[in-house]
This record gives sequence, C-alpha cells and structure tokens, in this order.
Amino acid sequence: MVMNGDVLGTAIAAAIGTAGLESAEITALETKWKTIATQIITHISTNAVVAVASVSAVTVGTGVSGPGAGTIS
Repeated sequence: MVMNGDVLGTAIAAAIGTAGLESAEITALETKWKTIATQIITHISTNAVVAVASVSAVTVGTGVSGPGAGTIS
C-alpha cells in the first residue's frame, strides 16, 4: 500500500479518540492530523535513502543487480 496522508491522519485521529467531541471538532481534529501526516509522508518520500544491502534473493534475469539506493514512493 502506498503511504497516504489522509489515511494515516484519520487513523491517528481515531487512535487519539473523539469521545465527547462535537462533529465540527472531530472534523477539525482529522483535518489537522491529515495535514501533519501528509507533511511527514512528503518529507520521508522526498528525503529518505534506501540502501540495498543484499540482492542474494533476486531472481536471475535481464538487468543489473547490486547494492544501490532508491526512493520510497
């Protein structure tokens, strides 16, 4: 599953709990966490470096395999 700020933000808001909140307060809470989660995901996907330590389980075929770096999407 691709990381998604709306999904993560909703999950965080649900984990915090909304008991006793009015509908507008719940919406505001979810909106704030969706915004925060989106920024976190954007930061990770923009700046993360993925090191490939081993390719021992790669099936032989066309192309080149070996240590390298990649991005998270």
